[in-house]
Amino acid sequence: MIRYKVFHNGLAPKQFPVVSTYLFGQDDIPVRSQVDYAEGELLGLRHSDSPVGLVTLWEVKDFGKLMLRTTRLPEKKKSYNLNVEIARGKLLRISQKREEWSMADLVISEELHQLIDAALDKFIDALCYLDKPAKASKLADESLTFALRAGEAMALSHANVYLEQRKKTQGFGRHCFGGCLDPSRIKDPTYQKYIKEHFHFVTIPVTWKQLEPKEHERQFELLDECVSFLSRNRIAIKIGPLLNFTPDAVPDWLYIWENDFEQVRDMAYDYITSVVERYGKKVQAWDVVSGMNVENSFQFSFEQIIEMSRSACLAAKHASPRSLILIEISEPWGDYYARNQRTIPPLIYLDMVCQSGVNFDGAGIKMHFGRALESMQSRDLLEIASLLDRFSIFGKPIHLSAVGVPSKLDKRDSVEKCGEAGYWHGPWSEQSQANWLEQVYRISMGRPFIETITWQDIADKPDGILQHGGLVDAKLKPKQAFERITQLKDELIGTNHGRKSGSASPPLSEE
Repeated sequence: MIRYKVFHNGLAPKQFPVVSTYLFGQDDIPVRSQVDYAEGELLGLRHSDSPVGLVTLWEVKDFGKLMLRTTRLPEKKKSYNLNVEIARGKLLRISQKREEWSMADLVISEELHQLIDAALDKFIDALCYLDKPAKASKLADESLTFALRAGEAMALSHANVYLEQRKKTQGFGRHCFGGCLDPSRIKDPTYQKYIKEHFHFVTIPVTWKQLEPKEHERQFELLDECVSFLSRNRIAIKIGPLLNFTPDAVPDWLYIWENDFEQVRDMAYDYITSVVERYGKKVQAWDVVSGMNVENSFQFSFEQIIEMSRSACLAAKHASPRSLILIEISEPWGDYYARNQRTIPPLIYLDMVCQSGVNFDGAGIKMHFGRALESMQSRDLLEIASLLDRFSIFGKPIHLSAVGVPSKLDKRDSVEKCGEAGYWHGPWSEQSQANWLEQVYRISMGRPFIETITWQDIADKPDGILQHGGLVDAKLKPKQAFERITQLKDELIGTNHGRKSGSASPPLSEE
């Protein structure tokens, strides 16, 4: 058992939610564990005696409520001070990334040096009072505030170095920034006009359940209409995910075959082939497989998950050799693995896909924050930057295939305050949504291996992942986020990449 004393403003809280709290081991991989809170302490039980760290939703004064982590620590009889260990964890991350990014000409400004020094000074003071845990916790809280500010400033400074390099070499294609279409609004003339005037690249979401609600009876009418509209208007198209084994994406009739993997694989192959062949000449990219690392309704084994991924990509590649074939990663921090050992940590899944010789062109990453759901609690910019860097090791282009945060709280959440979902620099609002968009886009596009970013919803969608996650509201009135993304496109891409009448849409990876 590993134990942490918890302090809020120098006092032990009466309650501490542990729903999103988990332990992690080597390589930041979550471990099977049970975490409880009692009498001012977090108690972590796990099945091994190796060092572990803890991740939890943690409130930081004047900054936000974020998923933060400690370093990995061995068991000991005496409790650790959680406030001190979270501050230590953030300072260690800053040290690691500063060393790594210094090789990429990272310039540490005087102001940033002062923030880091202030965080270190407060942390050293906290260590001097470990025998007075309440006082140590207050000093550690102050250290953490400085450290978070320093980490985010450092992440943006590093990104700006590469942004300038990519701009000088015209490294941004006009399809860098995309949006996700709402097919139910495709007949709305106002919505159509908005898409035509502001987007060069659009994703059409589909599921197997929608396209084939009954076996051998595929319904392409709505998808035909969406593809036809976008193609007529010279807008680059991505469709997907074609294959996703979450309960809301699997056709009801397919459960008849849930214990026959080969049959399900072959039926998926035929389904993907028929869809890709139908639209192959008009569609530039496909999210072929999505979320296989997180959830599959048929309880596939590890080997079956890899085989299903291989077969799906093979079907799409055969049907449309020139299209981009993408594998999409859901919940990229892997929080789910701490509670469901039948899943696969995201980086291990992608590594096995690569090692198994699966023929695909790039990986997509879904990243949503702002709801009280697993893996959707808020994180700071340094953690986002660190995660993206870890995906660079595979040598594949990365596409942020669905990114979003809300402009206000989601009414579907049972808790009416933003604390359970977490928040970043204040409760979610149009202003914080716009600020988050700009800074995450800069951090993302400051990485040369990231080729595109797709915002989750172009317009607010009551039944979407985020009700208020659109760049415009339900009446198509632009939010601050829309204005911000327009400014970014002008800055990074310029006005010379606009659509020309009669010109064909090139691949999404075009520079």
